[in-house]
Amino acid sequence: MLTREEKIKNTDEPLARLGSRTDPLIAGAPSLTLAKYAVAAVLIGAVASMMALGVVLPETSVRTVGPLLLFLIAALAWYLLSRGRINTAVCVLTFGVWAVMTGIAVFAGGVRAPVVIIYPVLILMSGWLLNARAAMLLAAMTVLATVGLFLAESWGFLPPPLASPVVIYFGDQILMYLLSAALVVFVLRAYQNRLRELRQASSDLAHRTLALQERKAELHRAQAVAKVGSWVYDIAQETMSLSAEACRIFGLAEGSSVSLATYLSRVHPADRNELGHAWQRALQGDAIDHTHRILIGKTVRWVRQKAESGFAPDGLKRRAVGITQDITELKEAQAALQESEERYRTMIEWTPESILVHRMGKILYANPSAIKLFGAPDAASLLRKSTSQLIHPDDLKSQTERMKSISNHVPITPMVAARFLKLDGRVIDVEVQGTAIIYDGEPAIHVCIRDISTRKQMEDQIRQLAFFDHLTLLPNRRLLTDRLGQAVAASKRSSCFAALLFLDLDNFKPLNDQHGHAVGDLLLMEAAARLMNCVREVDTVARFGGDEFVVLLAELDAGHAESAEQAAIVAEKIRTSLSIPYQLTVKTKEQVATRIEHHCTISVGAVVFRGPESDPDDVLKWADTAMYQAKQAGRNSIRFYASTEQASGHRF
Repeated sequence: MLTREEKIKNTDEPLARLGSRTDPLIAGAPSLTLAKYAVAAVLIGAVASMMALGVVLPETSVRTVGPLLLFLIAALAWYLLSRGRINTAVCVLTFGVWAVMTGIAVFAGGVRAPVVIIYPVLILMSGWLLNARAAMLLAAMTVLATVGLFLAESWGFLPPPLASPVVIYFGDQILMYLLSAALVVFVLRAYQNRLRELRQASSDLAHRTLALQERKAELHRAQAVAKVGSWVYDIAQETMSLSAEACRIFGLAEGSSVSLATYLSRVHPADRNELGHAWQRALQGDAIDHTHRILIGKTVRWVRQKAESGFAPDGLKRRAVGITQDITELKEAQAALQESEERYRTMIEWTPESILVHRMGKILYANPSAIKLFGAPDAASLLRKSTSQLIHPDDLKSQTERMKSISNHVPITPMVAARFLKLDGRVIDVEVQGTAIIYDGEPAIHVCIRDISTRKQMEDQIRQLAFFDHLTLLPNRRLLTDRLGQAVAASKRSSCFAALLFLDLDNFKPLNDQHGHAVGDLLLMEAAARLMNCVREVDTVARFGGDEFVVLLAELDAGHAESAEQAAIVAEKIRTSLSIPYQLTVKTKEQVATRIEHHCTISVGAVVFRGPESDPDDVLKWADTAMYQAKQAGRNSIRFYASTEQASGHRF
């Protein structure tokens, strides 16, 4: 009789034998046997053809060139096979025979040549011996050759076919039929052999699966009693018999029997009294289900005891039976979980990030940072609110959609900027991130909120410094360049003209030299204020640098003359406004306020432009040129830049 292990081993042997053989088809390598048959067939066919031609048509030796080439190709393939170069041999054979047959077809009638019937056989053999890619390649070559033969014959490029007696055609066709039949027989036999081996493999796999299922069942049974030992306590003898697993749990030799006192001596001192009381209750008829610690040397382990009394036929208690389960790992996991929860709670309570937990918009938890962020007097005040009351109305829709996506586990951008509301209604800029969690056993959303109001203010300040003049608060040269580019692009779309006024304060330097730069700054600020009162909201007034200003007039008329007229009106309005004497109040060193009156005019250079004919850099250059023309004309004047295209420009 074979043991169970021997049976399993025997089921493995057929699989090992099957795996030790290399299936050429499954492994992707050419079938050596079929390759040899194919080479032999070509050799025999070539020799037979040459002999037949020598008998039937001895006077036409040119016909033997084809069979001779086939013979040489087959001989080369045979040599390669003998050297173990199977792939090379198969490629030489299939593609060589194909090339010879194509050459014969050229001189034997093109697509009507009898040899073309060998093409399907060659394609099948290449697919079987090599792979599908080789078959597809050979098929593509055959299609191209057929098309070439057809076109060559249609255009009269083919040589006249050699006259052949019918016996030649008869012999060629019979040879092709025999080769095709041999190939089919070989393929069918190989297929049947593979089927038999696969059926055997399937049977072997079934036996192995059965063996694995038995092993799995044993594993499940072992897992069912893992770390659980049984024991029996004889009340009369006061001895406890322990199973092998119970002995292992208590650190005793296998097969040990101990007294109750010995057993209790291994219980942790802090748990002995409670366990002793439980034993007394058990001896009175109560069941035991008690968790306590035991000492194995210096190691403390946790066990769970379950026991009940056993009764003799006379009704007297004779014994107690029970189990001991080692739950040390469970206790350690619970302790680790509790420690992790405490650590998480501490992190949440003390983190500067604001944390909210909500379910369906109802706030369930808020950490101290969140209470402070939203200006709530206590947690209860915040828990009475819904999330919609804390989100700015403009961001409510997007935040609601994010919460739905998080609840449905749809991937979203982890963190986004938004605006929230304090309880008193003040707006705060925040970055918010949400995660789906389980809270109190039900799905919820954990929201992390970071107050970025200070950062936003700093960004605004940086933007102000980057794009605005710190003295006049007007756009600086960088922002002017951007808006000028926008104006050029807008004029391209609308075909309307725009205008650029380049302004330079006359008689400004003497004021700085006489009274200092602080007084000059007062004049620049007053000039900026007057400029803003002279233009529309859509226009741009910028400080270009020093005492130079630029005014961009956008969206003027579609006609050049009309637009120039509008620009001239604004320029004259600016010239008049800035020519009014300036009353500047300054303090002396003794902190006494004094008033300085200063007369200052401006020189204005203007250019009217439209997108298709203008570049922002050119527009600035033209306006600057016109401004210098105004300076040269005696100052306190306006000059329009006039190119050859703008000969009708205004001059003042």
